[in-house]
Amino acid sequence: MLIKEACDRCNITKKAIEYYEAKNLITPRILDNGYRDYSESEISTLKEISVLRKCGISITDIKVILDSPNKSAALAKCKYITEIRMQRLEAIQKCMSSLINDYDIDREFNNLQTHNEDLFTIKERLVLAFPGNYGLFLALHFGRFLNEVIDTEAKRKAYDAIISYLDNVELFIPAELSEFLKAIFTVSEKIGAAQIEMETHKKMTEVITDTENYLERNRKEIEEYIEYKKSDEYKKSPQAGLQTLMLNFQKESGYHDILVGNMKILSQSYADYILKLESANEKLIELFPQAKDMYE
Repeated sequence: MLIKEACDRCNITKKAIEYYEAKNLITPRILDNGYRDYSESEISTLKEISVLRKCGISITDIKVILDSPNKSAALAKCKYITEIRMQRLEAIQKCMSSLINDYDIDREFNNLQTHNEDLFTIKERLVLAFPGNYGLFLALHFGRFLNEVIDTEAKRKAYDAIISYLDNVELFIPAELSEFLKAIFTVSEKIGAAQIEMETHKKMTEVITDTENYLERNRKEIEEYIEYKKSDEYKKSPQAGLQTLMLNFQKESGYHDILVGNMKILSQSYADYILKLESANEKLIELFPQAKDMYE
């Protein structure tokens, strides 16, 4: 069908369709007379683009969603960013309503410190700094600890260091490992980074809350896992390749020194979590000495 009918079918303008074609979101067949011929497939894509645009999603992100084998998981990243922006707007709306009531600037100044805009910024930058849904996973993980006020010079410097790191960090993942990473965060259409992080946090909380009993209860499974991590089967697996890549990235990029180090300054709850995690790891090595070189 020609562009006029495509416009009518999708309820969008000719200019918009031409723009989407220029951005390689659609590729209609060009007829001998130079006219574009839009197939039913192109019409479906145009409708999809229209819905996603009305959700406020950028053209860049729409292209990622269109190309993704799991569109629901790809969309989850955009939804999380939207949620962050809605939280910002909610804080602003609440502030304006209170000011309309009695215009108490001192009170609202103090209230807004507890909804620090900078902490929303870190969550958003985490999502965008890393490929695929790995960024979303990190944002969800660190985000649960970002609930304190930046009220000291040390915290302000830590915030600036984190933002600088996220603005400049680059993580290159080869195509085969990229596909494996996607699979980790998209077990099904309904399970993605958010649910994986929730389950991971739940498990880690159980481990660090009662480490010795947890290790004893799960001794057999832990021993089997350590044995597997040392096997040739594991060493040849995509999991091993991804782990090596991530460990090298963390060492070379300053992930632990800059991101984790400054997160501990920015968030006391995160610093407490890391201390408990390190203590749990020491107990693991004590009970299972063979696990010492498991991540080397």
